[in-house]
Amino acid sequence: MKKDFDEKIIKSALDNIRTPEYDIFSKVEKEIKNKESNISFKKAISVGVAICLCLTLSVGVMAATIPSFNKLLSVVSLEIASILQRVEVSSEDNGIKMEVIAAMSDDETTVIYFTMQDLTGDRIDETLNISDYGMSKGSMFTCELVDYNKSTKTATLRMESNGGEKINNEKVEFNIRSFVGDRSILHGIDTGITIVDILAVKDSQTIPFDMKNLSGIGGDLIEELRSQDTIELLKVDQMNLTLPKIDLMHISNIGYIDGRLHIQTKWSRDRVNDYGDLYLADSSGNTLDVRMSNVYFGVNESNEATYGNGYIEYIFDIDKTELNEVKLMATFTSNRNYTEGNWKTSFKIEAIEEQKKIDCNIELGTGSIDSISVSPLGVTLTGSVKDIPSYDSISVSINMKDGSTKTFSTRVSSVEDGKTKLKYMPSLPLDLSLIKSININGTIIKMNSLK
Repeated sequence: MKKDFDEKIIKSALDNIRTPEYDIFSKVEKEIKNKESNISFKKAISVGVAICLCLTLSVGVMAATIPSFNKLLSVVSLEIASILQRVEVSSEDNGIKMEVIAAMSDDETTVIYFTMQDLTGDRIDETLNISDYGMSKGSMFTCELVDYNKSTKTATLRMESNGGEKINNEKVEFNIRSFVGDRSILHGIDTGITIVDILAVKDSQTIPFDMKNLSGIGGDLIEELRSQDTIELLKVDQMNLTLPKIDLMHISNIGYIDGRLHIQTKWSRDRVNDYGDLYLADSSGNTLDVRMSNVYFGVNESNEATYGNGYIEYIFDIDKTELNEVKLMATFTSNRNYTEGNWKTSFKIEAIEEQKKIDCNIELGTGSIDSISVSPLGVTLTGSVKDIPSYDSISVSINMKDGSTKTFSTRVSSVEDGKTKLKYMPSLPLDLSLIKSININGTIIKMNSLK
């Protein structure tokens, strides 16, 4: 009896299941697409179900043979996978394999998915944090763990950077020099420090800090602080206030600068594996919702602020009158595992082809938007905005053809050639074919007007 054509496709794919480089998903997809157009939708579904069943029953065999890119599909969504550029280049050192699996990039943002796998021990776990890494092009790097497979001792991570336009279609070098793991966290440490009493008897002496020397920054005030050429920090080493249960850092100064509370901490040179955070709480220990940032810096022989990470200055946007019932609290993180190595790969990052743009003139009251561009990675507004806090007054959403509305989980800002760029990124990539219009503070831009 003649076999059904779909059955032949499955059999052909499964016959090759033990070949390490064989990409079963691509093979099945290719064969089904090549079949005559009269294959019914019902049969296509049954093929997918049959393949899923076969894969479920063959997990043990497949684990060692499916290419890394296909393994990534089980970690990220299909929406993300559809626009990823396959890379699959690796580097091994110190018994650990680092592999860059895939990447994607538009004119502003570059995203890289990579894995870290311990081939000889248990140095990689679900608390993995890449502590020293970089890329030959780009800026403002962030890295987060997206998945950990305990059975294979493999962590999947996502690295993101600004500067996509300068990276597109260019060869880049990605390297990792160290990571930490086996993390434990101490929450809710009451420092016992009364901030009001300290401020009452002390004038704040400051030192200038050139933001070009910034080695690290975090928190809610990033955009505002980055927009300044120079900021004022507290003069170093004016106090030595120790904290309970924490011996690798102490408070080296407390003061008020430009209406904001500054708390400066000094860290031991031995703190490779450990770090902490300060926060404000009410008298009951509940965390206060206060905008804040932390700035990393060092000092030279003249005690002038420069590049480094020996000091962290916490900046809280809170008025002095609100400090009477405020408690200074701390969280301390200790990483018992610290691993160094030299994991290095190079590859070319291709630009996402699907990008649309339109010139416009949208007045915002605090500035104007000159152009809008849309890619699967988000919506970018380019123009002039008069002051950084006004970013929060800009509302951007997307109206879909099915009547739903999409909002954005992340906003990134940058200034290039005197122009402000605001990139609004969704939690999942956008399908441009499903977008009806873009809403910017009530101004509707129809998608079919973008080219």
